[in-house]
Amino acid sequence: MNIYKKIRVVATNELKKKVFHLRVNKYRKILNAQDKNLLVYGEPLVIKEPQNVTVGNNCRFNEHVFIHGGGGVTLGDNVTLSAYTKVISWSYDTNDWESNYIKKDHVGNPIYIGDGTWVGAGAIILPGVKITGKGVIVAAGSVVTGDINEDFVLVGGTPAKKLKSYNKAQ
Repeated sequence: MNIYKKIRVVATNELKKKVFHLRVNKYRKILNAQDKNLLVYGEPLVIKEPQNVTVGNNCRFNEHVFIHGGGGVTLGDNVTLSAYTKVISWSYDTNDWESNYIKKDHVGNPIYIGDGTWVGAGAIILPGVKITGKGVIVAAGSVVTGDINEDFVLVGGTPAKKLKSYNKAQ
């Protein structure tokens, strides 16, 4: 590679880095997380209704994360959302499906993801889920439909259930 191509590649990479940092700062701003050390490791991120999303300190988002905050989403400290994770707090109202199956009104149900939770690649957290346990690992590809209250457990599957405990006290 001649020197001119090297300079062009370096300049392109520097421009990409600057654009990426501008976008990360945009995510921090829309999530009101400027002072919380939000780390973004790739794009795109899709965040719907960001005014209803609360992010703790030192959270990490990987590429293709989707968060729908319509019903409210709270992430504790040190939460990691791996690539292709979906956190969805908004869905069709099925309380009276016979009346709603055509118009499809939506309802929100808040999600809480506790401190130190690692949500594996492609996992889905559905409306109303509360992960109150500390240090929970959600296995890749899992669908979490119910609450997780134990500390230091691995949950996985569809629907997710406890697979393993990492708690030394047990």
